[in-house]
Amino acid sequence: MQVARAKRLAGSFLLLSGLAHDLTGQVQNQAPIDLRQASLEDLLDITVTSVSRKEQKLSQAASAIFVINQDDIRRSGATNIPDLLRMAPGVDVEQIDANAWAISIRGFNSRYSNKVLVLIDGRTVYSPIFSGVNWDQIGMPLEDIERIEVIRGPGGAVWGANAVNGVISIITKSSRDTKGGQLTAATGPEMRASGGLQYGGAAGQSDAYRIFGDYSNIGNSAAQSGGAANDRWQRTDFGFRSDWDLSKDDSLMVQGNLFANRENQTSNSSYISAASTFSQTLDAAGGDFLTRWDHTLAGGSQTSVQAYYDTYRRTDSGIPMKVSTFDLDFQEHAAVGNRQDIVWGFGYRADDTGAPLGYAASFTPPFRTASLFSVFLQDEIRISNALWFTIGAKLEHNSYTGFETEPSARMVWSPPGNRYTIWAAASKAIRQPSREDVDVQSNLETIPLSAATVEVVRLVGNPLVKAEELRDYELGYRSELTRSLSVDVGSFLSFYHHLETIEPQAPIFIPGSPLVIEIPELYKNEGHAMTYGGEAALTWKASSRWRIAPGYSYLHAVLRQDPESLGQATATLSTDFPQNTVQIRSLLTLSRNLEFDQSLYYTARLPGGSIPGHERLDLRLAKRIGERTEISVVGQNLLRARTLEYGDSAGVIGTESVRSVYGKITWRF
Repeated sequence: MQVARAKRLAGSFLLLSGLAHDLTGQVQNQAPIDLRQASLEDLLDITVTSVSRKEQKLSQAASAIFVINQDDIRRSGATNIPDLLRMAPGVDVEQIDANAWAISIRGFNSRYSNKVLVLIDGRTVYSPIFSGVNWDQIGMPLEDIERIEVIRGPGGAVWGANAVNGVISIITKSSRDTKGGQLTAATGPEMRASGGLQYGGAAGQSDAYRIFGDYSNIGNSAAQSGGAANDRWQRTDFGFRSDWDLSKDDSLMVQGNLFANRENQTSNSSYISAASTFSQTLDAAGGDFLTRWDHTLAGGSQTSVQAYYDTYRRTDSGIPMKVSTFDLDFQEHAAVGNRQDIVWGFGYRADDTGAPLGYAASFTPPFRTASLFSVFLQDEIRISNALWFTIGAKLEHNSYTGFETEPSARMVWSPPGNRYTIWAAASKAIRQPSREDVDVQSNLETIPLSAATVEVVRLVGNPLVKAEELRDYELGYRSELTRSLSVDVGSFLSFYHHLETIEPQAPIFIPGSPLVIEIPELYKNEGHAMTYGGEAALTWKASSRWRIAPGYSYLHAVLRQDPESLGQATATLSTDFPQNTVQIRSLLTLSRNLEFDQSLYYTARLPGGSIPGHERLDLRLAKRIGERTEISVVGQNLLRARTLEYGDSAGVIGTESVRSVYGKITWRF
């Protein structure tokens, strides 16, 4: 039934695109459009840096990687980074409410998906309190993103803890590429107001800077019970970036950002179990400062030193959280002889977190400083002109579980003169515990047994909790099949150990009036999982003006617990593991100044879940006026008036995404 519906949707989608393409024959012939007409060979040979922490061609990367470039971003019509990630196969993007998302790679999805590492220009945005990403705190002009590199599969050998199922690396443009001014403005029934002002200039012959300010005001989505939800969202961002050539061998990049959020949510009084619900206001504000110095040595080796400071305050679930992070990272990239290419480095990170008592949970102690020390080494060995072997590992010491190792071995076969690459990888990665795992205290349920006795089920952190561990095996193939068709396929077999469970403990009797019988529920590591599946991405240049990019992913998961386990796993098949997802994007240039783009996304019903399979159709029609102005009309969620994508998660009551249309104007000066 679901497959038939997906086929009907895809057929209607391609028919719509084809009809629009036929219209190009009625439009006056114009010159082809610059880099939007790049060949497939050009697309496969773009440079990526997130796989090995060095520059390499996408076609030769020994990893399942998908790149979202600036043209994809501009033509998507998306207004935030979560919606951009929908186009990457294997990435499960589900909107919880207007300002919260569940985003994961290869399963284990939730509001705080704890097995995906997200980076912005090398800065980690993974929360040390709840193990996950606050997606509402990531904001920047989307026009300033150069590309987003999405790695499906473990990256712990180079990026360390929490890069378990994938890495999402957001790379912004050099300020040299954003000179001049830019003004954007957008509005619609759902997007009440959105706009930004940016200016970039030169600070010397080869030095540059940019400064920007952004504002957005998003209206309420729809409540599951009917009517409008209470989840509107206002956000303000300010930032800058400067790039300097200090000498022919030295360059310096400095950037900083400030943000402030004010949001509404409907929440549970307990962030784990169902309880009474109420509306609340969520406030978040903070900023970051990052600098990176790159130096080329006389022998050609390259060194990089990066430091950043990130801080924010956030009141969520009644908890006035404060997080401050300092991170220092050194890296060297050097060739040894004519067959070895080595990258090595070391780093230090300190997370200073405060989480006083809230209505949903408390942390004991309320304040904690956690340190992370790391060193890594990776050696790429050229065995022949067609075969490369890469071996590496990262050694870390964290404040919760001590020393952890994350090794990896990768092999690439790419014969010269041929247009295909076969790669294989075996890796280990770990998910480091967070403060929630170790320090949390939360009353999950209070049950009156009689007038004199009350039973309280209480979630308790475990200082002895272990790191969750993945052993992963991958095999992939990418090829330019013809001058107009390319394919990229990745498959995986993954084994998870020490997955967290919540285990009941012996009751504790607390004398008083009434008598309290406390049932502690303790975080332990008595879960395991086996997953397998794969993803496929195609790029078809149907004509010089029309590019179609379908994608598909399949995931099968088996969860089990140790025989002695009496509790429940923190991951469930009913919410965390979508088996089938489909994306089809069509980018159609009707004329030199007119574009029509369509994106169709489909997620099948989760095994045993109550959320039905759902689809999303986004359309964008854009017209350029001269060389400096672009106007566009974008429709999102057009197939139905309202759609429930995920449901409740981590204390947030899920709402339904609504059909939305907005208009946007961009003026460059």
